Amino acid sequence: MLSLLLWQAGLLIELLLLVRSVQTKTFTKYIYFYAYVACVFIVSAGLFIGHSRLEFYEAWYWPTQFATLAMGCAVVLEIVRQALADYPGAERFARVASWVVFAATFCYVEWHVARRTVWSTANATVELERDLRVIEALVLATVLAIVFYYRIELGKNVTGMIVGFGAYVGVSLTTLELRSFVGPRFDAVWPILQTTAYFFALIVWTVALWTYSPNPKPPDAGSGYDALVHGTRERLDSLRSQLRGVAR
Repeated sequence: MLSLLLWQAGLLIELLLLVRSVQTKTFTKYIYFYAYVACVFIVSAGLFIGHSRLEFYEAWYWPTQFATLAMGCAVVLEIVRQALADYPGAERFARVASWVVFAATFCYVEWHVARRTVWSTANATVELERDLRVIEALVLATVLAIVFYYRIELGKNVTGMIVGFGAYVGVSLTTLELRSFVGPRFDAVWPILQTTAYFFALIVWTVALWTYSPNPKPPDAGSGYDALVHGTRERLDSLRSQLRGVAR
């Protein structure tokens, strides 16, 4: 019952979030993020309409999960794109690297599954989710490390994306590990925990993205990447000087 209530409430919040994005014209500002929300809304609404027919739900649940997992990568790419917007070189490198790693993960899981004589869509999707969540967590951690190290100011919108999706990824990773450790007994709790985590993310996103709040522009916004490179070189030069002093 709790899972069903969260499902219904989640659909309403997703619809509200999408409608609000059109009203405030933020849909075009964060197109990857809202494409993910729209995809999840369409999939969830379709499954909710047909969930009373068990054969329909079982036939479509795992294939649609695969689709939403793939779209979840877009949220990470949106965060990378927005957090490093004033540093085009770093943003381009991080975006391309993320695309390559995500694509490699999909190919690896498909290859690994194809080698099996017996396999199921459910197990393949769970494996893919586990691997993708690890990569998403690593990319988010890297972006946050860059943001804190170079003191990049983030607006309310991007901060909300990071907090909401970060919490969802963290809970997903934890529940997947518990599921593999506890076994089938955990299957009854697993969807409730994940649904609750996603519901929390939706609340955070709705509050953070209710109005358009872009990242504050740095004083030298026109040469942001140059400042990033220059700062890195200064730190490396300082480190070299310290190492030479120790060597003497």
